[in-house]
Amino acid sequence: MHGFCLSLLPSGLHSFIPPSSSSNNNDNIDTSLQIYNDLVQWTLQNGGHLHPSVQIAKDAQRGVHFQVRKDWTQRVPTDTHIIKTPLATTMSNSSNASSVSFKSHGVHLPHAFMQAVGPKETTTFFLMGQYLRGAEGFWFPYLRTLPRPGTLTTPVYYEGEDLEWLSGTSLVVAREKRVDMLREGFERGMRELRDAGGVEGVDGGEFTWDLYLWASAIITSRAFSAKVLCGVISEEEAKEENVAVLLPLIDMGNHRPLAKVEWRAGDDNVAFVVLEDVAAGEEISNNYGPRNNESLMMNYGFCMPNNPCDHRIVSLRAPPGSPLQVARSHQLQMFPELAGAEKEDHYYVFNVFYPLLAPDSAMEHSVFSPALLDAVSVLGANNRELETLEITSHAIKIPNAYGNSRALLAALSQVTIELITHALKLRSTGSDLQTPKNLKQAHAKVYRDSQILLSETALVIATWTLNRARQHKFTGTWEETKRVLGAHLARIPAGRFPPEIMSRIQMRILERQSLLTHNGELFTLNELPDLLPAAMQQPCKACFQDVLSVSENAIPALAGSEESSPFAFPMFICLVVAVHLSSQSAGVSLPSRLSRWAAFLLENYPPPPTDVAWAVEDEDDEYLLSQFDAAMEDLRTQNKRVFVPLERFTGDWQKDDWWLSPNWLRWAWMVWEQETVGVPEKPLGLLAGGGRGQVQLATETFLYIPQE
Repeated sequence: MHGFCLSLLPSGLHSFIPPSSSSNNNDNIDTSLQIYNDLVQWTLQNGGHLHPSVQIAKDAQRGVHFQVRKDWTQRVPTDTHIIKTPLATTMSNSSNASSVSFKSHGVHLPHAFMQAVGPKETTTFFLMGQYLRGAEGFWFPYLRTLPRPGTLTTPVYYEGEDLEWLSGTSLVVAREKRVDMLREGFERGMRELRDAGGVEGVDGGEFTWDLYLWASAIITSRAFSAKVLCGVISEEEAKEENVAVLLPLIDMGNHRPLAKVEWRAGDDNVAFVVLEDVAAGEEISNNYGPRNNESLMMNYGFCMPNNPCDHRIVSLRAPPGSPLQVARSHQLQMFPELAGAEKEDHYYVFNVFYPLLAPDSAMEHSVFSPALLDAVSVLGANNRELETLEITSHAIKIPNAYGNSRALLAALSQVTIELITHALKLRSTGSDLQTPKNLKQAHAKVYRDSQILLSETALVIATWTLNRARQHKFTGTWEETKRVLGAHLARIPAGRFPPEIMSRIQMRILERQSLLTHNGELFTLNELPDLLPAAMQQPCKACFQDVLSVSENAIPALAGSEESSPFAFPMFICLVVAVHLSSQSAGVSLPSRLSRWAAFLLENYPPPPTDVAWAVEDEDDEYLLSQFDAAMEDLRTQNKRVFVPLERFTGDWQKDDWWLSPNWLRWAWMVWEQETVGVPEKPLGLLAGGGRGQVQLATETFLYIPQE
């Protein structure tokens, strides 16, 4: 039986720690390749194969790697079997993979131990046993090519000054969790081994913590899952994610993102196949999958300064009782089959070069995963938006409908704050770090810099959409888009990003449709009168100026508030609704945009009663409102000219139920709390920061008025 496995991006795949990134550095490059050539000969003697065009090479930049011979006269074509590792040389000790007879070669672990700890731990202890056998062991030609414990650079090996280079990054917590997990696994394994009577062929006392740490790192970074053997084991066994298989020689290849390769299992070997032509002198790379720098660091001990697949996982919690948590509970009730499934929340911020996007992905989704924006939108949604919530088996989101773009803008504002906070934290915690002194510190610097770059480039794109929401005369033509985008990008300090990144940001914005269908939906107080009929604009400005001035003088808490007064937006809401309600009798009509908005507000926020006095829940707000009520009563009796110019639009301002009456004002206050968006002020100013000290992040509140 011959099997075929397409494994370009296999689930659960683990690869090795590249010599160029972990086992070697510029100071201890061994010019001899003898041990690697011995590994090739050992593989061939056991029935393996290395394509004649391929040689093992070594240099300071890439370490040990596969290379097409420079004297090879033609390109190595696609579908070439570069390496065949015989099953006889693969290493595992899984009782689950019964279809393949993995040889013990002198290390016999008790069956009770294997059953108790599981296949992955079994393979880890088996590897320790083979390591301790030294030159007597069957796998000695393979094991002596592996990196030594002192050369490993995964975060679990960071201590002292090296660990300082991870300060402030998520790798600190991940490292602690990994060490705790490994310590628990080691102690449990040693207990089970003692209870089972030890291991035949090896003194169990030599199974030390340091050796376990090394073996675990090798398994995590270098082993393949059972899927790589799908041609020779059953489909059920191939699903076992904990089965770890070491493939000598195949696992020597360095990682190149998006390299086109696959692994094919036959009756007696596993083949490494290239799916692209490779020229003479070029490296033949492996592909560990679309790994981000955090995964590469945590599992392999290196990262890449220009990793196109880099992305950041955002930690987003749904507090008990929050809209997102409640929605998730409803989702489980609606789709009980989800209860038993392990569901991963895909909350990601992507590199602007991230290649694995659906062709029709929205511009915002090219840097923020849909699940992230959906979750933040739900967490920040108002009651009206939550009434429209869509819950399916695969998503919980606020649908795209009239009035719901506010949730998107609020989500982007929150994401912007998170991006700023993340970048500032990494800058601050790394401000005292100097030039790296070793390979660990060099990788940590690359990782920190890549994390900052992720947040800062994503910040430019998030703020572009928020910027569009502030462009009220922006029609969206190509020429106008380029002009507005040029002004937006001009806010980035000169030289902050390399030209290729600036170009990519521009491409991301221009080549994809935005989730925000309309421009110009967020307003300051000074911009609102322009939405009114021309005859109303000047009377509105004069009235608002007088009212806000009087209230500022009458209410101590409003001193110096000017247009930032909390009454500004509620007053405009009251005005628009009053004009809308009186328009039929007065013969004055609002523009269709305001008329639809007013009707929309009245539909979603039922108007106040006329026979009961309303009060808002917050006592401080209610006290402020009562002070404003008193100021308005004084103004109505002492300075009638303030409201007279608007009377033909609003109706009688002397009746109890007038447009700024206590009930209508409280109604508008509650609407204002729901229908505004707080946006960080000058967020791109972050990019000019030096990284030290605290930055005061101020926000500006805008009234949301949707386009039709």
